[in-house]
Amino acid sequence: MLQGTGSNTQREALRQQALIEIALLDTPPEREFDALAKLAQRMLGTGMSSITLIDPERQWFKARCGPLAAETPRAQAFCPVVFETEAPLIVADAKLDRRFEASPFVTGAPNIRYYAGVPVRVRRADGDTITIGTLCVLDERPREPTAADLEVLTELACLAEALIEARAVALRAAENAEERRVAVEGLERERRQFKQAERMADMGSYRYDIEKQSTSWSDGVFAIHELPVSGGVPTGEIMNFFPETDRALFRAAVERVLDTGEPFEMGADFVTAKGNARRVRCSCEIELAKGKPVALVGLIQDITERHGLEERLRHRARTDDLTQLANRAEFHRVLDARLREARASDVDVAVLLIDLDGFKGVNDRLGHAAGDDVLRRVAERLRASSYTGCLPARLGGDEFAILAPAACDGARLSAIVQRLLHDLEIIVDGQSQIARVTGTIGLAWSREAGQDRDVLLRHADAALYAAKRAQKGTAQSYSVQVGQATAQGRRVSASKLAPK
Repeated sequence: MLQGTGSNTQREALRQQALIEIALLDTPPEREFDALAKLAQRMLGTGMSSITLIDPERQWFKARCGPLAAETPRAQAFCPVVFETEAPLIVADAKLDRRFEASPFVTGAPNIRYYAGVPVRVRRADGDTITIGTLCVLDERPREPTAADLEVLTELACLAEALIEARAVALRAAENAEERRVAVEGLERERRQFKQAERMADMGSYRYDIEKQSTSWSDGVFAIHELPVSGGVPTGEIMNFFPETDRALFRAAVERVLDTGEPFEMGADFVTAKGNARRVRCSCEIELAKGKPVALVGLIQDITERHGLEERLRHRARTDDLTQLANRAEFHRVLDARLREARASDVDVAVLLIDLDGFKGVNDRLGHAAGDDVLRRVAERLRASSYTGCLPARLGGDEFAILAPAACDGARLSAIVQRLLHDLEIIVDGQSQIARVTGTIGLAWSREAGQDRDVLLRHADAALYAAKRAQKGTAQSYSVQVGQATAQGRRVSASKLAPK
């Protein structure tokens, strides 16, 4: 083993940091890594194979074939030599090699005599490649190594590196997902669960030979396409699996790779040969030979479950759980977007604030279940076809809001308000008691509020307050006089509550 000089110690620290960053150590088995280890064993005809990660005290097998333990001490093992030297290693007969002749792995189980291993590396942010483990084959019998042994192992190690990089990309994508305004703790919990499931996601690699204009796929790509491997790559039909829009984006991205040499990653919709809709993530980069591009290589990964989960989380973050209407945050988001458009085109945006009259009595006399039912009935009515183009939302408690349709004039808005006053009248019958709920509405226009969201909502609230003072179950539009009267009324109310 190497001695711990300063430079070696620093390099070891970098390797251990890279190992931590890929978050692969002590994870459950994954089909792609297991398949790669089996492939190495089969191609080289050995009794054992492994994809090995090396931490400070042990070597841990991400994938293994043959009589290998899940992990072993690092000392006197073969793979740590590859890890430390970051160079391939072939041992034709361990009993004749002074470095390993006394190793417990040679003198006892698994009785290793032949070993061939190559580094598995990852690329760091600074562009440096660093070894984090090995891909190796082992046997109980000595054998004469051939040049093909290392060549095969090196090519398979490239696939292992591609799998690790794709997995790291997926983890980074999950970590960089849009921060949700609502249910953050729940989101983080589900994200961790999703990361565990993500490691089992199907993926495959492809290679396009630029000179021959031919494409080769791994078995994983055939599986994602739901095509038999025996049928070969459907060269003339490859792009037909993508919808036209994503097909054009993919082609444009590939052309940029060829022009600039910069790799790309993109998500796309996808339809398999059996007509099943999926969501995939594709990556692509140039393979160079003697400084010249010879091929495009990349990965395709099925992210259908993750994409669906993100859509559901996005919906949950923007939706009121009880009524399934937009929540306050979503209402503000859409309103802000509409106001930006209004400022650019000098149009008016109308907002209606709704407060339920008699709702507290329903809760007090008939119980909260009856109150929840009222809120759901209100939401159902606000979703009616007569309000097409409106955005209804529950702001909290018994407060609702409606963003009127774009280009809604005063006549149409008046009709909407009259319809609302009718629809918001609800009779609740329960426990031999009857309660009546109505809605009071305050209306305001954005142009009068200077296209400012906070001012607009204050105007609508002032109009609502004025309507309640005049007669509950009615509607009131904002005006300067309404705003002044509302402010005066609130000052009077506050003075009544002030200590004598």
